[in-house]
Amino acid sequence: MRVMKFGGTSVGSPDRIAGVLRLVAEASADRPVLVVVSAFGGVTNGLIEASRKALKGSLDWKADLEAIAQRHAAAASALAADEEHASLGTGIGRAKSELEDLLRGVSLIKECTHRTLDGIVSFGEYLSALIVAAAFRAQGRPANAIDARTLVVTDAGFGAARVNFEATGARIREWWKRETALPVVTGFIAATESGETTTLGRGGSDYTAAIFGAALEAEAIEIWTDVDGVMSADPRIVPTAFSMNSLRYDELMELSHFGAKVVYPPTVHPARAKHIPLVIRNTLNPAFPGTWIREEAPPAPAGVRGVASISSVALLRLEGDGMVGVPGIAMRLFGALARQSVSVILISQASSEHSICFAIEPSAVARARESIAAEFALERQAGLIDDLVVEADASVIAVVGAAMRETPGSAGRIFGVLGEAHVNVRAISQGSSELNISCVVGRDDEKRAVNAIHEAFFADHRTVSVFIAGLGRVGRVLVEQMAAQAEGLRARAGLRLEIDGASTSRHTLIRASGLSGEGLRGAVESEGTPADLDALVQAAISSRRSSAVFVDCTDSDETTRHYARLLDSGVHVVSANKRPFGGDLAIYKTLKAGRRRGRGALFHETTVGAALPVVGTLSDLVRTGDRIRRIEGALSGTLGFLMTKVADGVAFSVALREAQALGYTEPNPREDLSGSDVARKILILAREAGMPIEASAVERQSLLPGPEWDLLPIDLFWKRIPELDAGIERRAAEASLDGGRLCYLASVVDGVAEVGLRRVERTSPFASVRGGDNMVAFWTDRYPESPLVIRGPGAGPEVTASGVFADIIRAASLAR
Repeated sequence: MRVMKFGGTSVGSPDRIAGVLRLVAEASADRPVLVVVSAFGGVTNGLIEASRKALKGSLDWKADLEAIAQRHAAAASALAADEEHASLGTGIGRAKSELEDLLRGVSLIKECTHRTLDGIVSFGEYLSALIVAAAFRAQGRPANAIDARTLVVTDAGFGAARVNFEATGARIREWWKRETALPVVTGFIAATESGETTTLGRGGSDYTAAIFGAALEAEAIEIWTDVDGVMSADPRIVPTAFSMNSLRYDELMELSHFGAKVVYPPTVHPARAKHIPLVIRNTLNPAFPGTWIREEAPPAPAGVRGVASISSVALLRLEGDGMVGVPGIAMRLFGALARQSVSVILISQASSEHSICFAIEPSAVARARESIAAEFALERQAGLIDDLVVEADASVIAVVGAAMRETPGSAGRIFGVLGEAHVNVRAISQGSSELNISCVVGRDDEKRAVNAIHEAFFADHRTVSVFIAGLGRVGRVLVEQMAAQAEGLRARAGLRLEIDGASTSRHTLIRASGLSGEGLRGAVESEGTPADLDALVQAAISSRRSSAVFVDCTDSDETTRHYARLLDSGVHVVSANKRPFGGDLAIYKTLKAGRRRGRGALFHETTVGAALPVVGTLSDLVRTGDRIRRIEGALSGTLGFLMTKVADGVAFSVALREAQALGYTEPNPREDLSGSDVARKILILAREAGMPIEASAVERQSLLPGPEWDLLPIDLFWKRIPELDAGIERRAAEASLDGGRLCYLASVVDGVAEVGLRRVERTSPFASVRGGDNMVAFWTDRYPESPLVIRGPGAGPEVTASGVFADIIRAASLAR
């Protein structure tokens, strides 16, 4: 025979109950079946809330009770045969009347003991069984509602009673011999030998199913719920969590204890004692095979079966010199906790015996503190034991897998991953069986820790959160490139880049589940909140992923003020923004401080030469001990394009408009024409080469006639640009004599940096630079005569975006 237990969501409505009828009909076609039901979804909570209201003297419990009665009456009307409506209505009315008496008593005496509360909540399962059994009969299937209080015998531990298995088993077996119809048994509730109603603890309907299954030596005990079996992690925390095909009883116990709420933990014992498989199935997806739990299961990949967590615990620590080598300290400590009914979730003790730390529920802290203070009062007075230390806002992470014992490096991998994710571990607990490795972390780190561990053991790729500030020309193309290469990047590098936040100058959109690259700018503008860079930065710092990358595609000083905080928090920064690197020298030095473990890395290849490997090459030269003697460069694709066009006979103003249309210029073309953009670039290279040059020290020659051009409104600027045509044409003609040409060059020699329009001889390597190409030449100790030259396209949103993309991949490949 088989036991089938259906939870509150499975019997939450007439439609859901109709589904239960179909499942039972299929299962009972070739074998006996016993059905266990919970209360309708939400009813137990509703009864508890009504009790609280009655306890406070509020009369609102009456409305709550009326709503519960009407819900059951509606279900009975929809599911039962017409001839049973009257009797069911009488039963529901009788139950309502008894509940009214109980709640009125609570309201009058202002007390609701566990015993009284058990009596109140028992009506949920009682009414559920009545209606579900009637629904079976309406379909022509003989069925009886069985009140488990007549069969399951417990002690008087109201709220979480202990089962007398010997007496219970005897009653169930004797009853089963006489039962001829389909039994629909009430879950959760039981009774003492004298008949007083008890409950088996929240989730106790699972336990009821196991009790009946063990007593009758069932073939299997099926727990039907609203999820596809036991998940590898909580899907609310880890969106990529998956249903496990099988696991061991002890693994299920550990996962259940540490937050996996699919099965009530005591359910395992009766099933395990009789070697009966537990099967977790989904009533909303009955075709899915679910999870089978047995004594043995195939080993999990890499030894780990699943990751669970308890979100809110308090970590307490008792320490003192007087504890070292003194027998009985632990016994007294945990005895003091037991006397106050404080359950200990996790224990960790240093081998020196100088301290013992343990995790408990936050609600038990006051009781624990008082009891421990009394127990060790003399030692505290003598200064042998310190005051109890309490750390609130903590979470417990549990990594479970029986095969970890035979898998070397499991613990190292777990804690290595947490270190990479910038998660501080406060306490560690591991038994010699290695079935469970648990640790305590800050509550703010829970999601990041669980995701990092789950990804490390179960994913075939690494997911990195990306946050983008700036969706202008470069930002938009970057997003397109990331979307186009998503599958290839995952296949080639085992890397998945997930955009979890983006910001324009007007709006910010953050979504932990990820944003689609397609139409991202439109989504940010239509769905986002008013621009909030602080929120975007905080989202990156708080990302649930083990690694996060913040991308600055702006030309703003505002974003740069967040770099230090991001880096110190372990977030990698990829910047196409030249301002922080070509501005104040003190800011540059702060940002370029040596990377330490736990600090994010900074990438800014595209600040010079777009996607050309200029900054990286220079950094490699310096890191390997080469000395940079001289740098020259045509560093502006825009100005190179303009000078090429002018040399070909195109008017300067016409060429400038074409350059802007192609996306070569900065948003404000005066940045290019003034030489400011080139000055920043040569300054960046000088600083990367180890020359601490201030921005004001760069000698800059502007193509604009005077500073008043910087003050012109943009429309008037474009109107007056043709005024420059004749002068630039004349200089170009003069430069072309003897094969020379005009080129806007930057150079730094002996700590002196300058930029300006120069005539280059036809023998110069820069004479061949045309269009939007950039070219940089490094003269170093290793390259003293013939310079190291880097040349290629240095302007345009496509190449710049590709450089940013490459930096993101580099950053994503690093540990956080």
